[in-house]
Amino acid sequence: MDGQIIRQSSSYRQGLVLGLTMAEIMILLVFCLLIAMAAFLRVEHDKREQVEKELDEVRVERNSEHDLVMDVKQNLGILDRIRSAVGSRDPGAVDEYWRELVESHDMVASAANSGLPPAQLTDRLNDAANFKARGIDAEKALRDEDIVASIEKVMPNVRDRATTPGQIAELVGRGLQANSGHQWPPIIKLSEAAGYHFKSGSAELSERFRSDLAGPISAQIVGLIKQYDVDVIEVVGHTDERPVGARQSNLDSDLLPVLRNSADIASVMPADNAGLGLARAVSVVSVLLQSSALSGYKLLPLSGAQLINNDETLAISGTPGDVLERRRIEIRLRKSAPYEAAIKASDTITPELPPQRSRQDYPFPIRKPLAIPPHH
Repeated sequence: MDGQIIRQSSSYRQGLVLGLTMAEIMILLVFCLLIAMAAFLRVEHDKREQVEKELDEVRVERNSEHDLVMDVKQNLGILDRIRSAVGSRDPGAVDEYWRELVESHDMVASAANSGLPPAQLTDRLNDAANFKARGIDAEKALRDEDIVASIEKVMPNVRDRATTPGQIAELVGRGLQANSGHQWPPIIKLSEAAGYHFKSGSAELSERFRSDLAGPISAQIVGLIKQYDVDVIEVVGHTDERPVGARQSNLDSDLLPVLRNSADIASVMPADNAGLGLARAVSVVSVLLQSSALSGYKLLPLSGAQLINNDETLAISGTPGDVLERRRIEIRLRKSAPYEAAIKASDTITPELPPQRSRQDYPFPIRKPLAIPPHH
């Protein structure tokens, strides 16, 4: 019995592999194969999903391209251009055309962002073409617009059709003249050295002096008034340093009648050079007042006496004797608007003190004298 059991046990051990029976090994192998098959199927499933996703993207892209193609077909101009480019031997023709389309799209978008509707873009392009055809540079046109806007501040009706280019040019010329440092009219100097005589110690004019004042000198003053847009004529009488002599002055009583043309200048008796210079200025003004061309302007007689040299410096060094060049009449022109504006401004600010004239208003800066040739 024991021997039989031993043989059976030996026979059983002959069918074991690693402690497993053949049936258990087969089951284990089948299980491993199923696991491998499941992993393989998972990988294939992932691949299929990726392919389906790419296929969907291709389908969407194809549909988009199909829509684009349909849109292109509806625009015959674009379609003909593409067909021409495709048929060209230049391989970059289509790329170039599409680049132009992209740039055009960007241009339209930029115009829209700037507040210009696409409907008006064509009009602006036509305007630019017209400017180019007429030789007008866009940058220059913008600068001209800025200039016109600046002019409009001082000339509000500059855009009116009634405003002529000549009027605008005149206004600009005045502005340029004002900025050039030559806004002051030249001084008209009438000296005895140039033949413009008074009687010694008197304010009586020579006949030639009176004739020139009524004729060419008045015309010259009118021309300068128009050129420099001024309205004040100052006549300044200057003398040399020779004393007039001891006598009683009657300027306080007789100067105004001379200006009113109710008394003769010969009746005026100055007692000093200050009075003599003023009397001679009054004598000249009395003649200029008779000119109808100067009737609308302000004529002011002033005296420089013997205190101012020909170069507009103070005569403090003293130059006694008979000096013809110092015995002279100076006619100065200026504009009264700045002084009147200062008065109005002071009235609105404080009435306590009168406005003081500045160097720019009066007296004048040094200006080049206007030489008057001597008469014969």
